[in-house]
Amino acid sequence: MAEPNDLLQRPMTEEERELVAIYQRLKALARNPALPPCALMNARQAMVMLWNACNDLALVHEEPGCD
Repeated sequence: MAEPNDLLQRPMTEEERELVAIYQRLKALARNPALPPCALMNARQAMVMLWNACNDLALVHEEPGCD
């Protein structure tokens, strides 16, 4: 199985793959309406902060939308 690549088609490091995985988990959590409002807002904030890192490293290309 081929290693995943970043948006510039460079192989992603283990650490970069972990960043993307955590971002994806936070993205799913940020959409969970069952969370109390304070937890939901903090999950969304954490997701956006991690999106910043992933976007800067050319690992993801999407808006972090969490509406």
